[in-house]
This record gives sequence, C-alpha cells and structure tokens, in this order.
Amino acid sequence: MKYTLITIILITITTYNSFAQYNFYYEVGDTLYYKNNKATDVKTNTLVVLKEVDVNEVKDTYKVEKYLYNKFKEEFVLESKFKTLGLQELKSEGTYVSYHDNGQKSSEGETEQGRKRNGLWTYYYKNGKKKIEEEIVSNEQNNGTNNFVINFWDDKGRHTVKEGTGFAQFFDSDSLFVKGSYKDGLKNGLWTAFKDKLKRYEETYKKGKLVKGINWNLNGDASMYKTEKTEAYYKKPNQTSLRKYINKTLNPNIAAARGEVLINFLVTDKGRVEDVNIVKGLTLAYNKEIERVLLEMDGWTPAKKKGVPYSSTYSLSLKFSE
Repeated sequence: MKYTLITIILITITTYNSFAQYNFYYEVGDTLYYKNNKATDVKTNTLVVLKEVDVNEVKDTYKVEKYLYNKFKEEFVLESKFKTLGLQELKSEGTYVSYHDNGQKSSEGETEQGRKRNGLWTYYYKNGKKKIEEEIVSNEQNNGTNNFVINFWDDKGRHTVKEGTGFAQFFDSDSLFVKGSYKDGLKNGLWTAFKDKLKRYEETYKKGKLVKGINWNLNGDASMYKTEKTEAYYKKPNQTSLRKYINKTLNPNIAAARGEVLINFLVTDKGRVEDVNIVKGLTLAYNKEIERVLLEMDGWTPAKKKGVPYSSTYSLSLKFSE
C-alpha cells in the first residue's frame, strides 16, 4: 500500500464545520479546556468559561473568558476576554481585552480570525497606567503588517514618545530593563537590555528593521543574530524535507486509512521531539505509527529567540489517501 502525503502546514487551520455538529451541547457557564488554543478532553492549565452563546446557521459565536493556571497563586487567573467563532479552536473576533495576573487590563484592540486587526492597540502597565498606543497598518509589499508606536508613557506616567518619536525605557516580560529610541513610530538606533547591571543583549535597528544583535547569557557567552525570533524546522526552513522523511519512514504494512491527522508536539531546545499529541487521528495503528516516526526523528533545528535556542510547540497537519 502506498501512502501519499498531500499537505503539511506549519500552522494548522481547523475548519468550523468539523465541530459545528457538537456545539448545541454547550451553554452559558460551561467550562472547556484547551491546549495550544485547541479544545481537548483532558484538564490542562488553560480553561475557558462560556459567557454568551449565539448559535446560528452560519457561524456559532461564543463570548468567552480565558483563564491560565498561576502556579504561584495556585489558582486560575483571568488572561483575556473575547468572542470566538466556534470552540474547537480559539480565534478571537472583534474586541479583544487581555489582563495582567493582578487583574489589571494589559491590552485591548480589535481582532479578526485570531489576528490583530488594523487600527489602534493600547497596552497598560500592571499599575493600570497606559504604556503604549500602537497603530497596526497592513504592509502590502510582504503581506504582513507594520506596528507603529505612536505614544509611549513610562510607569510614572511621563509621556516620552510623542507622535512616533522619542526615547523609551521599561521592564519587559522577562524582567529585563530595556531602553532605546523610536523614530517615525519604529525602533531606530541602539537598543539595550540589562538584568540588574549585567547587559543581556544589544541590538541595532534602522527604520524598524533589526540590523544586528548580540545576546549574552549569564556566563558571558555571546550569540550573534540578525533575526529576533525563528521557528523550529526539520533539516531546512521549509516543509520539503519533513514531507519526504514522513513519506519514507511510515510503515507501509499498516492497514489502509484515509483522512487528515492533526498533531502538536514539542521541539526541545536540543532539537528533540517530545510530547506528541494527536489532536485528530485516524486508526489507533496509524496514530501510534505517526507518533513513533516523530519521536525517532533527528535533524531538527530548535526555535531561537535572540540567537538562543528554546523549546517550542510545532503544529502539523497531514492528509493521507490510500
């Protein structure tokens, strides 16, 4: 029997129709668990509470509150509020509001299909003071977006970036003290980050584009980079090598099956595959064989942030025909 691998995509797109037939089971007040924003039958560190349910013939819409488990507080804390189209995969639609773990608002803006929509997004400090007003504008040249910092305030409320130009300094999510300049809404010149008095990284920007960066770990070892963040990949930064490997390695003696398989797994900072989760599978034999193939893989390049490898979740969609 011959396996044909039709598509492999890095980011899985799940259709609404595959879940619609089950939506009538859910009511206001129900709690669902998620892993990587996809519904799961087991308890996880992410739960969603349904606040409003709008069931119709086109697309069911749910107003939800998303909670994350805080290991220090030993309880679930509010992470965000938004509407989602369907429940199998969380994709915010319309107004999105996120929260700090102390309950203060963290950000707010408009979304579409789980992505930030063009327009103004506002960010806040944990003390409730406004931090950044950012304008998101579509970039037709690369089918992406440009994020322009229009205004910035420090945590004391001082307005240090006005109409896109000025100097900013703040503590980031990793508790690093970051400082640098904006020009016309984009990072420009030298940006640095410190942990206490130890410099952790230094970056040079030109009109918002990273020219070069250098990162120092706690031992003083340096890593050079020209891209702030890269995703994990197998052999080459495209899907061709992964497609060929899976086609070649699957056991041809398994009973025939046809359909789509959705998988999440961890690519560690050492380039190993762990924690394979078959979100949507075929037969038990197929699922076990796919898991075996993935766990035995070598040759992965881990994701990197500022030149430093880190463990990341990889989502995969496979379609098989007999």
